[in-house]
Amino acid sequence: MNTDQYLNQIDDILEAGKKTIGGKTAVDAEAIIDIINEIRASLPKEIAQAKLIVADRNNILAKAKQESVNVVTEAEERSRGLVSASEDKVRTLILKTEDYSKNKISEAEAQANQIVTTANEQALKIKADAQREAAALVDSSVIVIEAKAKAEQLTAESEAQAQATLTQAKEQAEAIVTAANEQFDYISKQADEKAAITVDKANQWSTEIRTNAAEFINTIMAQADEAVSKGLAEIQNARKSIGTLTMSADAEESEAASEESAE
Repeated sequence: MNTDQYLNQIDDILEAGKKTIGGKTAVDAEAIIDIINEIRASLPKEIAQAKLIVADRNNILAKAKQESVNVVTEAEERSRGLVSASEDKVRTLILKTEDYSKNKISEAEAQANQIVTTANEQALKIKADAQREAAALVDSSVIVIEAKAKAEQLTAESEAQAQATLTQAKEQAEAIVTAANEQFDYISKQADEKAAITVDKANQWSTEIRTNAAEFINTIMAQADEAVSKGLAEIQNARKSIGTLTMSADAEESEAASEESAE
């Protein structure tokens, strides 16, 4: 039997007591004393149970702490994994962007060089044709002066046309290179923005995981403390009840002895 059952027996004995002439209640003191002795004998068991409760509480706290360490460790590992994956993704994106931009710039430079080469070839061809035409005119003895003038005019026009072609080719090449650089800057900016967003998300996930782990640990600790406090309170109440009943039984036994001596 436990302490509550012994206390219930004492309550039954007190309720079954008989009223005396003086308004007091006569009870079976020996039965109450026997029950009190049983309670005293069972107290070590109650104390042992209390110690077990405290030990269980310590075990619960130890398990909760270990579980909290595991949860935090797992959260940190997951956070590091997310950040590492984000950084790898950012590096890959930047490398792809750089490669794409380099290819575009190389293509633009090759196209510009081709344009300049073609323009030079055309200018040389125009100049050569003009010189041949001028030479043919000069070889004509009838119009030597006109031929020289015509030759000079053709030479000047060919040189002007060649210069215009070169200028246009250079402008086209510069425009292509400028467009390639602008495209590279735009792609790089987008890559940086995507990288920043990815890293922010990874940090946010890490913070949420750590917060959830801390809340879980606090809940376990609060439940464990509540259970232990409740058990200790019940033991203290039982001790107080036993002490009160013991004093009452001793007083009634002493009073009964006094009445018997008086009779």
